[in-house]
Amino acid sequence: MAKAYYQANKEKIAARRKAYRQANKEKLSAKAKAYYQANKEKIAARRKAYSQAHKEELAAKAKAYRQANKEKIAARRKANKKLAARRKAYSQAHKEELAAKAKVYRQANKEKLAAWHKAYYQANKEKLAARSKAYYQANRAKPSARRPP
Repeated sequence: MAKAYYQANKEKIAARRKAYRQANKEKLSAKAKAYYQANKEKIAARRKAYSQAHKEELAAKAKAYRQANKEKIAARRKANKKLAARRKAYSQAHKEELAAKAKVYRQANKEKLAAWHKAYYQANKEKLAARSKAYYQANRAKPSARRPP
């Protein structure tokens, strides 16, 4: 019964749904945001499972998109390079000012930064130890600048 009604009134129902979504954008957005916040892990796992199950299909779609939009992608890359160059020039021109701002921020947020560094170290202990060991191995034969040979 319900299926027959839906089939007979498909366009009307779709129009009603669209009108509701248009009229209640904020409400639906808040609802979706709350759901996402409550189910982040579940959503991430679902996304990961889907992308692994459809790896070839997604790769083909991405390749087709890149082929179809070469000019658009090239323009975006060019714009990003210009922006990066502008940012680099700004930071070079305002080096002292930016350093002073960073110093003020570090002074005002000592505890926050210390907690972040501690958490980063705890999460990346092995990687940091390997990097340190590799650096030591590569520079072991070189004499220190502080200690004369």
